[in-house]
Amino acid sequence: MEDEIKNVLETMHEVGDEAEDSLLYLQTSLIYNTTTLLSECSSKVKQIKEIEYQVSKKIKDLARYNPDLDPYILVPSHLSKIGDNIERLRELVDKKVRENILFDDKSITEITFLLERLMDILRTVSDLIFTRNIFLGRYIQESEAGVMRRAIEYSTLHEERLIEGSALPVVSQLYINMLDAIKGIAWHAKAIAKKLTG
Repeated sequence: MEDEIKNVLETMHEVGDEAEDSLLYLQTSLIYNTTTLLSECSSKVKQIKEIEYQVSKKIKDLARYNPDLDPYILVPSHLSKIGDNIERLRELVDKKVRENILFDDKSITEITFLLERLMDILRTVSDLIFTRNIFLGRYIQESEAGVMRRAIEYSTLHEERLIEGSALPVVSQLYINMLDAIKGIAWHAKAIAKKLTG
């Protein structure tokens, strides 16, 4: 039983790592305006989705005999939702590159900053899966709040650029949708932290 628990936790930890790697591919694609790494991102998301079902079932079975595992029951579902939002971001970056939609430097810097913060959050989520350390949980929740604040601030600033005419509507829609996906990733990371640390 101990080996099964360890294997399930290691798998969830790896899913967190896969999600972090996916964001790095997205960030590189965004900065260099290329679709080269987007297929890698897509295959990582596919792995996350495939693993979610297996791990979800396994953790529920194990939790029947070990109530200490109850907080983990919804973690695979949240990891899957993180994967959904990463896939949504991938589609948006793909659209940006293929349709040659140009972001100004400010927009690229803002999205890149938020992706960096998300990678840090997901790295910490992976560690939290093993440790259930309350300080890591708190760090994730505070980081999520910071990402949300920044995303709202960036959205407002972008709307001002749109009103001033320095941003096109097609750029705005893409940018705002990216911010929404970023917020979704952060929210599900926070949900994992809350589940695992109370």
